[in-house]
Amino acid sequence: MDFRARILVVADKSDAILSAAARLDHAGLRTVQARTGEEAEIAAADFSVEGVLIDTLEQGFENAVRLAHRLRECAKGRPLPILAVAERGGNAPGDDIFASILRTPVHPAQLEARLQAALRVALMEEEAVQRSKTMAEMGEEVAAASLSRRSGQGPVSVLFAGNAAPQFIALKNALEKTGANVTAAMTSFTAFDYLHDRSFDAIVLNALKENEPAFTIVAAMRRNTRLFHVPAILLVDSSTFNAADEAFARGASDLLDAHIDEDDARQRILGLAEERRRHERTKAIFEGVRTHAVIDSESGLFNPQFFARHLGRMTRRAREIGRPLSLAVLRAGVPAAISRPYRESARRQLGGMLRHLVRAEDMASRLAPGAFAIVLPGADKAMAQIATSRIEGVIDCTAFESGDEEHPFQLELESRVVELRARETGEGMLRRALNQ
Repeated sequence: MDFRARILVVADKSDAILSAAARLDHAGLRTVQARTGEEAEIAAADFSVEGVLIDTLEQGFENAVRLAHRLRECAKGRPLPILAVAERGGNAPGDDIFASILRTPVHPAQLEARLQAALRVALMEEEAVQRSKTMAEMGEEVAAASLSRRSGQGPVSVLFAGNAAPQFIALKNALEKTGANVTAAMTSFTAFDYLHDRSFDAIVLNALKENEPAFTIVAAMRRNTRLFHVPAILLVDSSTFNAADEAFARGASDLLDAHIDEDDARQRILGLAEERRRHERTKAIFEGVRTHAVIDSESGLFNPQFFARHLGRMTRRAREIGRPLSLAVLRAGVPAAISRPYRESARRQLGGMLRHLVRAEDMASRLAPGAFAIVLPGADKAMAQIATSRIEGVIDCTAFESGDEEHPFQLELESRVVELRARETGEGMLRRALNQ
């Protein structure tokens, strides 16, 4: 099997970064290590990597900025989020080249999560652009109403949850100087009320004296699809806080030491908030693409016409930038004893389920009655099989109405997953998935 590195790690001695690389490898994002800038440029050219993690403590920040620009040139227009690990404090000019800057000390789980998030946003933005191009090719426009609802404009909104503390007042003042709106919730109950009723770009949780309220809120956010991508930053006292492993395992996005510089704290919060806004703006484009001209009225999925046209664009783009692309075909059989109205109802219900079981950047379509296709950009065959198995697991647990309340039925699923081959067309890829 060919070796295909997807993440370039530019580091030599950092335990946290090398541990993060091991975690990425385990998660299926194979890494290649470069110890110098010269090695990094060679690796970027050889492997067509999809993301970069640079230790600026070894490179020096200004050198890392120059290296990041050279790596972007190597990418030749391919999306390439670059993350940097840097010291606390100010940066050299040009630090906007980085998708995110993480401040020491960093945790391997934090690095893995932030890189995964940066890759996801870059992939979403790329696919949103491609879908808009396919719409334009069909003579259609992205619906403006969706874009206006999630424009990401206006002041950044931050929720502070936990007991009042002097550090909160300092953070609030620092954020409000930039025009951000800061809301305080002094109890977990109030915080959940705010999170239920309003949308925030980031939440800061007071974990200075006790961990559990903050941990509970973070864990609950990560179980909620609406709040899953909202960054959660824990305010801690590094001299006494010893639960970093658990904090990141629960879903924390960053740890802010209560003693760090206010400018540094503000920069870290606003950086995470902007990442969240990019995610929301891209989701708005995806929603705007869902017009009557491209959506199948029965299933709520993309219709075969849009699917065929956009699959061709996706395969061309995947070959152009050297990114994996996989396609899954699901066939849903219905027991012979089920009458036609309930058979058709179950298949329509399955279409609605599929829409919510795939990522925003995945393209799900109804090919024919009982036959569905899902295209997964950025996913190799192994990753696509995992996603398909997860979808099948949910559907296997779903009972559909049969007309007899005591005897609902389950769909009989069959799936096929293929990965795009060199010089293969979208039509050929789909034919291979259907004929396997």
